[in-house]
Amino acid sequence: MQKKSNTSKKVGKLIGAQIARIRKEREITQAQLAETIDVTVETISRLERGVSIPSLKTIETISHALNVTMKELFDFEYSVRPADSDTDRELRKLLAFLKTRNSADIRLGFHILKSIFQNIEHNYQPRG
Repeated sequence: MQKKSNTSKKVGKLIGAQIARIRKEREITQAQLAETIDVTVETISRLERGVSIPSLKTIETISHALNVTMKELFDFEYSVRPADSDTDRELRKLLAFLKTRNSADIRLGFHILKSIFQNIEHNYQPRG
């Protein structure tokens, strides 16, 4: 068995952090992901902690299960940035959700949300 290089360990941790971040954004448990890709929860835990480095086939399987591209799993800059605020976290969750929708659904959703917020701004009367 070969000893992992420092670079391999770092990449493994980064990939694991990405998997964990995306899984949590989609509100998927480790158990649900494990069941979807037919592995144990311990395997998911080891991957997310960077203890195990996934094969390209496993990365591909996980990307399909999380509904992201393999490229997104390797977008390490995004994963290491701290969450700045509740607003940022909510926006990331919204973006993750929107990535699962087609462009027509996104346009429709945007127009509905815009209308709702305009209505709130126009009709809201503060109490007090």
